[in-house]
Parts: sequence; structure tokens; C-alpha cells
Amino acid sequence: MFLLLARIAWADGPSPWLEGPSTTVAAPSAGTQPLLALRVEGDSKVTVTTALRITHLSIGDPIDDTMIPRIEQALLTSNLFKSAKVRLEAAPGGVIVVCTLDDKLSWIVAPTLYLLPSSWSFGTGFAENNLFGDEKKLLLYGQVGNQTSLFFGTYLDPAVRGSKLQLRLDVYLLHRSIVEYANPQNDATDYSIARETKWNFLDAGVLAGWRWYWWLIGDVRFKPAYAFFTQLKADDAANRVKPDRDGWDVSAQARITIDRRKNRHGVTWGPYLQLISDVSVPGLDDYGYQVFAGRAYYSFKFFEEHQLEFRVSGGIGRHLPVHEELVLGGVSDIRGYITDQFRGDRRGMARAEYSVPLFKYKIFAFRALGFFDAGYVGFHWRDTESRNYLPTQHDGASWTRTDVGAGFRVYVKSVVLPLLGLDIARGLEGKRTEVVFEVGITDF
Repeated sequence: MFLLLARIAWADGPSPWLEGPSTTVAAPSAGTQPLLALRVEGDSKVTVTTALRITHLSIGDPIDDTMIPRIEQALLTSNLFKSAKVRLEAAPGGVIVVCTLDDKLSWIVAPTLYLLPSSWSFGTGFAENNLFGDEKKLLLYGQVGNQTSLFFGTYLDPAVRGSKLQLRLDVYLLHRSIVEYANPQNDATDYSIARETKWNFLDAGVLAGWRWYWWLIGDVRFKPAYAFFTQLKADDAANRVKPDRDGWDVSAQARITIDRRKNRHGVTWGPYLQLISDVSVPGLDDYGYQVFAGRAYYSFKFFEEHQLEFRVSGGIGRHLPVHEELVLGGVSDIRGYITDQFRGDRRGMARAEYSVPLFKYKIFAFRALGFFDAGYVGFHWRDTESRNYLPTQHDGASWTRTDVGAGFRVYVKSVVLPLLGLDIARGLEGKRTEVVFEVGITDF
């Protein structure tokens, strides 16, 4: 897979990666005074309203010199700016916070190409992460392939008219192969495919959220979709039946997110927690399922640019259709196994990852990492009325897998979505090595 980054500006002179939060103040104020206004200077399109939200400030807040490093760090954590400098200007009755900002390239055009002996795809995408200077996000991506073809579009307004209300609209059209592996309990090295089905998914959704604090957000998404199957392939005649019915998948998803992480030039530290529920809407949905899940991360920063991250996640579902089942394998959890190799209705995952800086060159920063992944998935609350399970997907069937590996990352300071990555992981039970190439890794 190849990525083309448009309009990347090269910089001469000292490395821009050396810039960080200030330790001195250009124009110190005399003690704590109320905030009268915020002004944006420099090469930035960000609006004053957005800058206030990013810095977690409100007009009237008490401000003093000691807060400048925290304000600068909040600006850098947004990942919108190559550099951010803050000073205080005295004014009658208080102070003005002046932010001198240098924007990253907020948009990206990315043609993609993916080639393996058994699969191929090509596509193109456009992403804008600071639309109109309001941190609004627009993503459009289309792909054609022999295994997966799709179109995805989403628009996110994180603060509607400057309020605490969030709004997201999205559409998702998908045609892909659902591959179900045999996964016999007594042979972890078996990678044989038991059934492969062509599956189609037409989805449009609307999400509304509320930001109680800068670190606490709750949202609800209404997701009407239709799912249907078109082709089926299985070597065993007993498996030549669709894994599930065609029908409407209409659900309401609710999330609570706590995110107090900080970020600077590819190094993240702090806590992240998200709780998720996804429940079918009675009378509108043909499947009748419920799933509850959560994930928690905590990252530590050492020696300025070393990072240690721990991740855990888990979920439990009831009567899940095949396309909503909890899966394990691939870049999002255990990298030493094939994407979605294992599936079920209960799932747990843990990860430990340590990354270190290698070197920097102009706008590029190169990092290395080592990791250990572990995961569990199994069937415990199946839908036997409509889901056609494989013989190995019986009630109580479960799989526990682990891997170890190393990776390489490239960060581009001038782009909002900065990360390219290459991971090599060894599945300890499966005794097989997987190579994973990642482009623009993000939790969005």
C-alpha cells in the first residue's frame, strides 16, 4: 500500500521537532488576572472559538504566567499545529492570551494500493481535519478490490456553532468477503478456510454527542443499515449455507469517552477510557442483538520521547449476527494472526508496547517499537435461530492467542494524520509470522 502526501513543505535549518512548550514567558503578567480575550497570530486558519476550546479556556478564567506551558501543550495535543507559542498581553481589567500558531497541513490526498497473492485492492481517499479552522473533519474514501470494495464518507462537527454539542453524519457502502476459518481447537497452526461469503452492507448513520468537560464526551448514534449475502463458497457440503439471514440492521449505539491524553510529536501520555453499547431497535431490526464493550489505554512518557503503552479491551454480546460478531486477529488487536481469524460473542484483549526514537530528519521522525499482544474470543450466547454456525463454532468454543513483535514508525510533522507503520509479529501458538503495513493510524 502506498500513500501520496500532497503539499508537504520541506523546512531548512534546525529540526522543527525540537520545538515544544515554552519554559519562559515573553511578556509576563502581574499575578493572576481574568482572561479578557484570545488572539490567534501566525500562519494559522484556526478560529478564536476553536482555539479557546482546544486550550480548555473560557473568557473570565483566571490566568497567570505559570499556565503558559499547559496552554501550549493543549494546542500541540490537538495535532493541528507544527508549533505553538503563547504569551500574555496586559489589558485594562485583565489579560489577553496571544497564540502564535503554525498550522500543519490539515488535508491529505491518499491513493492506496494493496497487493497479496490472494487479494488486491486500489482506491483513493481525501481527509480534512481542520475544515474552516473549526477542527471539523471530513473523510471520503473509495476502494475497489477482489476481496473488499467500499465507499466511506463522514463529516464531524465537534462543536456545533461553538456549543458543547457534537454532530456526525456518515455513510458506509461495503462489499466484502466474510472469511470464516476452521480454527480447530486441537491445532493452532491450522489456517484453513471453512467458508467464504460475499457480504453487502448499506449503512447511513447520524451521531449526536455532548461534551460535559474537555475530557468527557457522551454520544448516541442511530444506525439504519441493510445487510445481504450474494455468493457462497465452502469445500464441505455441510457448510454451503449462508452464515446468516439477509435483513435490516437498525441499532442505537451509545458511548461514554474519557480522554485525558496528551500528545507531542508522536509521543502520547495519559489515560483513555471508552464504554460502548450497541442495541437493536425493536420493531425496526431483523436480528435482535445486544453488545456491550469497553477499552482502556494508559501511556507513560519516559526520557522525553520514550513511550510505554498498555491497552485492554473487552466485549460481550447476545445473539450477534455474523457481521456484528466480536473478532480477533490483525492490526487492531493481535498482529501475529490473520485479520478477523477468530470470532465469537465474548472477547478480551491486552497489549503492552514500548516505543523509542531513532532519529529525525527535517519534518520526519523515525521510531522503533516492540510489543506483546494477547487475546481471547469465544461463543457463549449464540443465535441458533438464524445464524448458521460452523461445527467448530459450537457453544463454549474459544480461542486464546498471543504474539510478540517489533515495528517501525514514520511521523510527518507537517501533516495532521502523520503516521506510517510497519509491524512484524510472530503468532506464538500459530507459529506463523505476519507483516502488517499501516497508514494514518488513528482512533477516529
